[in-house]
Amino acid sequence: MGYVFAILVIILGVLMMKYTVQITNFTGKLDFAEKYLGAGTAAGTYTWWRLCGLAFICLAVAWLFGFI
Repeated sequence: MGYVFAILVIILGVLMMKYTVQITNFTGKLDFAEKYLGAGTAAGTYTWWRLCGLAFICLAVAWLFGFI
């Protein structure tokens, strides 16, 4: 069961990285991300969602291989 969950989290992370614009349109801009990651069309909130997706992928892979 854990393997299936880890693969689903990896897929979720990839989708978060792919559909960053749609997620931002749904949730709105994040003030702290705009402040610390920069403002503009290719930074800030978009970068935040890509970093979250990357973190999901890394944690799922670490869990899948038993590092967590």
